[in-house]
Amino acid sequence: MASDYNEIVHRNFEEMKTPFINFLRRNFKIDYDDIMDIYVNVWIDVRDNIRNGKTERVKSWRSYIFNLGWRQACKFATRTRHIPSFDDENFDSDELESEYLKEKEAEKSIYNDPELKKVLASELSYIPDPCNKILKMYYFDKFSMKEIADSLNYSDARSANVVRNRCRDKIKERVLNAVRRLGILD
Repeated sequence: MASDYNEIVHRNFEEMKTPFINFLRRNFKIDYDDIMDIYVNVWIDVRDNIRNGKTERVKSWRSYIFNLGWRQACKFATRTRHIPSFDDENFDSDELESEYLKEKEAEKSIYNDPELKKVLASELSYIPDPCNKILKMYYFDKFSMKEIADSLNYSDARSANVVRNRCRDKIKERVLNAVRRLGILD
């Protein structure tokens, strides 16, 4: 069971994150940190559902995870009085998957731009610790969030994950500003 979960996480966690964030941002008025909490909680639910045998009929992990995220976002929105922009009963996971694939194709062209890669490498050299350490450990050295938390003395993996998300946002903002200054993107 644990190996199933690890394989699913390894294959999908990072790949689905940006489309998941964009999806919830389009449909709810929820800030980034709350969306990331929902995303992490969805993956905890996936782990629990695999352990309890509740995922045997899952045909598309992407749709399944987005569906769980949609439901958690609806609960969050109800608690905080944020209203989704469309009705839960009209939720179409196949349409969502198609939208995800279009977004992924659009991202590929940006990620393969050699000038953007140079800008990213340059901006990475300017970020201070703990961001520098966390981002390098996670993205380059492939440490798990638990390993990062232990190594950098965070109380748990979730705390390290929150810091990593904030650091990623900072570097993303720096890179976007740099590529705009250079006229690579509008």
